Amino acid sequence: MEWYILKSATILATLLLFYKLLLEKEDMHMFKRFYLILAVIASIGIPLITITTYIEPASQNFDPALLQSSEEISIAEGLSFMDYLPFILWTIYALGVTFFSIKFIRNLRELLVKIRINPKVKKAGFTRILLQEEIDPHTFLNYIFLNKKKYEQKQIPKEVIIHEEAHANQRHSLDILFVEFLQIIFWINPLIFFLKDFIKLNHEFLADREVLKKGIQKTEYQTTLLSFSSGHLHSDFVNPINYSSIKKRFTVMKTQTSKKTIWTKGLLLLPLIGLLIYSCSTREEEEKTNSNPVVNNQAAQKATPEMVSEYNQIAKSYNSKDDKPVEVTDYNKMRDIYNLMSAGQKKNAEFFPKVEIIEVVENAEATSDMISEHNRLVTHYNSIPEEDFKITQEHANRIMYIRSLMTESQTNKAEKIEFEILPPPPPAPETPPAPPAPPSFEKLLADDAIFYYKGKTIEPQKARELVEDQKKVNVEITYNNKEKPIVSLTDKEN
Repeated sequence: MEWYILKSATILATLLLFYKLLLEKEDMHMFKRFYLILAVIASIGIPLITITTYIEPASQNFDPALLQSSEEISIAEGLSFMDYLPFILWTIYALGVTFFSIKFIRNLRELLVKIRINPKVKKAGFTRILLQEEIDPHTFLNYIFLNKKKYEQKQIPKEVIIHEEAHANQRHSLDILFVEFLQIIFWINPLIFFLKDFIKLNHEFLADREVLKKGIQKTEYQTTLLSFSSGHLHSDFVNPINYSSIKKRFTVMKTQTSKKTIWTKGLLLLPLIGLLIYSCSTREEEEKTNSNPVVNNQAAQKATPEMVSEYNQIAKSYNSKDDKPVEVTDYNKMRDIYNLMSAGQKKNAEFFPKVEIIEVVENAEATSDMISEHNRLVTHYNSIPEEDFKITQEHANRIMYIRSLMTESQTNKAEKIEFEILPPPPPAPETPPAPPAPPSFEKLLADDAIFYYKGKTIEPQKARELVEDQKKVNVEITYNNKEKPIVSLTDKEN
């Protein structure tokens, strides 16, 4: 949420700065009116745009329950101030929304009460509300508020009436209501207040231009504006005649903007909007699907919204109760859907329930599919005559495994075994490894072997003759502390 507010504020600040520097003083008021409305819409919408980047798929068939959530770690370590911070911020935001909502309703109610209780004069499609208090002329929707005494004594100049009718005719109050409503939701963004000021000032530019189109002289009109600048306060919803800076309005009255300037500054918006979309939109990575169905048909699949919804429903039911065992079928369903999810889907999905509980439940009771398999195998082998009976070790192991998972009730209802299942034969004894071959004579010589015969040392050549030529001696090889071979030769017994 904080990132959304930051991005939204950045976009609105950029667009308002562009308006202030390049557009505000130009004679292109209708363009500016739509620009300001679209600026606030862009600040709301651009952060919601998602730009997806496709990446190579990671290994799919992993067990998501092996992942450890940082959320679980924080719970295990206990709650800190940062854990309460979101609640505090949301509470402050809710108080702001409440305050500006009350203000909005109060201002609207005050105007409606004035319209209801004061005298009205309908003329030229507009309704003039005559008030007793000393106020500046101002407009809300089709209602023009005027001082009753001045109106009856015809002290309100014609150009003032034209100015207020321009506000009503061009529906300027709808712009103000729109921004006031946005201010309730986005009150935390102070730039909304500047936006409202810019919009109201541009409304004055539009009304001033309508007055001058009627043939009123600029000097005469400017004198009238000065005389009606009393500074009386009004509702946030209305357009008072003295609202904005008189000096700035006088300057803009003298300005004439060429079509070339309008087009040039309008085109400058295109790269600016493009840069804002690129910089402030949301980025999401999504794994590419395998285009070769022969390699892996499952990799080409993707979790549908219905599948994700089913996963979230199952996972949420277990995450809400930490001590609730996870059913095997539910676990398999969640695992299969999770492996089909994209990175973005996993990010927004429910956290995968803890897996430590699953193995206990998985070994607790045989499923209906397992019992059906057991009954099918037992029925088959029960039908084989005793003299022809023969069962594979694989089937025997499977039958006994399923029976070990059955409850007493399941065992009583299952097919009865009418044959004998022998245990698997014991494994064959391991053959002791063959003794290593004795070293060759050349190896003994290379290791500086010492040769003994009848307790006395002999030359290597003599030892070779005794061993290889005569072959009448026993050979025993040991090693001394220096790892040198000691070769003892003894006569063989006849």
